[in-house]
Amino acid sequence: MLKKEKDSALSFLRELVDSKQISLLQAFNILGASQQEVGSLWERGTITVADEHFTTEVTLEAIDLVSKRSTAKEFRREEKRKGTALLANLVEGEYHTVGLRMFAELLKADGWDVELFPQPAHVSNVFRHIEKAGGKIKLVCCTVTMEFNLRELKSILKILRTNIHTKDSTVIVGSQLFRLKRFRDQMVDTETAKPLADFLAKNLSEGIEFVRSSREENRSGS
Repeated sequence: MLKKEKDSALSFLRELVDSKQISLLQAFNILGASQQEVGSLWERGTITVADEHFTTEVTLEAIDLVSKRSTAKEFRREEKRKGTALLANLVEGEYHTVGLRMFAELLKADGWDVELFPQPAHVSNVFRHIEKAGGKIKLVCCTVTMEFNLRELKSILKILRTNIHTKDSTVIVGSQLFRLKRFRDQMVDTETAKPLADFLAKNLSEGIEFVRSSREENRSGS
């Protein structure tokens, strides 16, 4: 992608998916790792903003491509729907949506109806959407990338926990920040010491595995 060879990059990924050498999740892990490397190169000044934007656009195209072509058995599209999932950046200033887009496709393939805010949305618009949904949202997923946004996220999650439409919804927050215990420890209600999210995912694999295991527990009556 950094050589601006978009067709070659997409062809490479397409061949891996079509030949069933990788699953949808594995394809997304490749794309995620490349995005992380691009971000690191940009932070070090090795590449330009234009390079970063180009690779992001190619990645978004690749997400759409592999989602349509993947036939991995573990991500077969199920006829019976599991419920409605809402995915959005809940904190203003969080502009990274690539991870949310990939997680949305994983959920779709796993039988969820997905309502995705593909662009950064004002939190009031998200809650207005939740109110109109009237309690049908069973899963809320968001991401955070900047440490200084954790405080704002905590406030928003607390509202989700008390909102009549989402108090019983499952809430997942994804972030590489959660690789560190000190960041995970912050995601609790300071008054009650209760977790503000049902799960803190460090990557896509952890997130989708939690969703699946939660559904299995509910199905078995645990």
